[in-house]
Amino acid sequence: MSVGPVTISDIIFRTDLTADCDDVGSGYYVHMPLLGRVVSRHRGTELMATSERAHICLPGGGTFHGRWTAGTRVLCVRLEQAAVSAALSALPGSPPAGSPFEPAMSTRQGYGQAWARLLLALSRQPSGQDGLLAQPLVAAPLADSLVRGFVLAAAPCSGSLAATAGPARPASIRAAVDLMEADPQAALTVSALAARCGVSVRALQNGFRRHVGTSPMGYLRDVRLRRADAELRAADPSADTVAFIARRWGFAHLGRFAAAYEARYGQTPGRTLRDLR
Repeated sequence: MSVGPVTISDIIFRTDLTADCDDVGSGYYVHMPLLGRVVSRHRGTELMATSERAHICLPGGGTFHGRWTAGTRVLCVRLEQAAVSAALSALPGSPPAGSPFEPAMSTRQGYGQAWARLLLALSRQPSGQDGLLAQPLVAAPLADSLVRGFVLAAAPCSGSLAATAGPARPASIRAAVDLMEADPQAALTVSALAARCGVSVRALQNGFRRHVGTSPMGYLRDVRLRRADAELRAADPSADTVAFIARRWGFAHLGRFAAAYEARYGQTPGRTLRDLR
């Protein structure tokens, strides 16, 4: 089952299985047993995943070794690196350098338990055109919640960063922010956002200036810039270009995109694309 940047596989092992691979690929993988347990080793760390503790494999290289016994049932989840990076960037504050994720995540309590329940509910949704996940207006927010929930549950730094978010925003402002975060590639305008949030254009603009510190379109531009940065960091410079990624996220003028990117991240988008390989 694939929902936007999230792919979920529900696997039952009928016989014992051992598997080795040299590289887990470009996504984050979470192994969460529903029955039985999984003994695995990734990047030199060996652990046992159970129904109360999931194992996280990180992108960017590193061998993986796994052992599953007959009768084990596992939810295996892949989250696209760009989506996880964007969710991390959306947190207030500054995440620490390097990967903020631990190799194991508790699903017994707290955010981890809530995330596991959301994952299980999503995995039980029927597939096909008659299912809710076939509807983009339903699927996109669910996938976004799953990615953001993973960041909160799996990154120890996320709780303290999220706590700095400040006072609660009015419902209309939260709704507008959620719309832009869920689908920043949509052709959104101030008028369209105001109509969908049930307020006037002036009220929406005033609310954003007061509670967010920028205009609605300024916030949308920032969201798109963050997503473009995440995609640049996950891209293959031999196959992708800055211009293609910029246009994908709504930046029609390459020079303006490059200037805005350099002002935000301290280097040109071309350098980001080249240096991270």
